[in-house]
Amino acid sequence: MQKAMQKTKRKEDWDKGFCNDNGFCSDCKTYTDVVLDHRSGDTICTQCGLILEDHAVDFTAEWRNFDDQDSNNDPSRVGARSDPLLDSGVLTVNISNDNKKAASCVLPRLHKTLRNPDKSLHIAFETLGMMADRLALVTAIRDHAKELYKKADDRKFCRGRNCDAIMAACLFLACQEKGLPRTLKEIAMVANGATRKEINRMKELLKKILEVDSKTTNVGDLSRRCCSMIGMANQDMKAVLETLNKSKEVDVRRSPKSVLAAVMYMIAQLSNDKSTRDLTLHDVSQAADVAVATTKKAYKDLYPYVSRIIPNWFVKLEDLKILCLP
Repeated sequence: MQKAMQKTKRKEDWDKGFCNDNGFCSDCKTYTDVVLDHRSGDTICTQCGLILEDHAVDFTAEWRNFDDQDSNNDPSRVGARSDPLLDSGVLTVNISNDNKKAASCVLPRLHKTLRNPDKSLHIAFETLGMMADRLALVTAIRDHAKELYKKADDRKFCRGRNCDAIMAACLFLACQEKGLPRTLKEIAMVANGATRKEINRMKELLKKILEVDSKTTNVGDLSRRCCSMIGMANQDMKAVLETLNKSKEVDVRRSPKSVLAAVMYMIAQLSNDKSTRDLTLHDVSQAADVAVATTKKAYKDLYPYVSRIIPNWFVKLEDLKILCLP
């Protein structure tokens, strides 16, 4: 009961901005009760009134604010982290206009007339962040895409052009340079209406202006991600990648993604994992982002070469009879 009363008293003191604790007072030469004033950051002795410490830093947890709460009662003390790509960081000043009197409306009205030079960049960076979140990209790719957009903006490249297509192109180039490529179709799905043709055109222009040496997207880089989408094991992924490399030696005139889908379907049938063997042609085609009819045609072209392209360590030659006939 006594501990509960002390806890209640401590909470009341905290709400008032004070908190009692024990500390050594140099004047009293003993340990006394001290008061922590969280508003001023002072530690005060209750016996003699001596300020034992001033401007103390509060290391307690930061307050949080949620969207469903009142936006006018935000208890958070800090904003977003500073961005080195912005000249003014991310620090901005917002002057409220809650009071509708004429005198209080002058300052907010004058504030709106001031032009923030980083406003367009700040909006573009937020849009790039949302695009990256939709694709579940890592922070390194997001920051590199912002850096590319900043360089393009400094060279006046963004004026009079589709900014959504430019941001999508920067995201595409950042994925390629970081070794985690995405297809133009995937980028276009989060590009706020920009088409693949526009993104591809902006990508080629950016490569010339920024002198970016980005390699062509290799289907082998996409194989691990496509295999992970249908739950393939690491051994199956390794077999898919090796089969793709050997398929370049045969004369199969199909698109790289259709060849990937056909190879994935072959390895899925030969896998030791039952859940992988149960995958249908539709499941594999959907993971590789290829039509089922296109996968069937590529499978038919690759089937005569299965003994040459599928690695021997993965399956025995006599077990290739398990494969479905095209």
